[in-house]
Amino acid sequence: MSFRYAALVLDAWLAVVHWLARSFHDRDAARAAIHDAWRGLPGDALGKAVMRGCGIEAPTRIVQVGGVTAVMVEDPRVERWFRAHLMPVQAQTLGRYILARGPVAPDILAHEVEHIRQWSRFGPLYLPAYFGSSAAAWLRGRRPYWDNAFEAAARRRAELEAGGPRDAAKS
Repeated sequence: MSFRYAALVLDAWLAVVHWLARSFHDRDAARAAIHDAWRGLPGDALGKAVMRGCGIEAPTRIVQVGGVTAVMVEDPRVERWFRAHLMPVQAQTLGRYILARGPVAPDILAHEVEHIRQWSRFGPLYLPAYFGSSAAAWLRGRRPYWDNAFEAAARRRAELEAGGPRDAAKS
């Protein structure tokens, strides 16, 4: 059943790509539009929906980090969303939206910006790939969060930005 929905999403995505490719005469503009559509489905839409669902009208700020645009939503009302999680959360990335209860520390920002890069690469396939990585870790008897390949990559990025290993208690 879930494959049926995945096939529908993929069909819809291919239709959008085909339409965008025909709509632009400039290849670079078409490529940029396709990339933005890829990233926006469903990441940015989810980020904006969560922000609005928490009663937050607009992002706190927009920052550029290493060529990546991050839409920051730093507001105590984000706690409403975090309460639904199974584990404690300091920040979460949905598309380009970084959600946090308050100002985000530089090491956490570096970690979350890596997730923005991942969303940008995987687009609508990011969430299934992320949860699939957690499931694979769990099936191998490992820790679903700590041994998730996406989280490991984000921790490595934060370590590189900070110049050394992060304290395990921070993530």
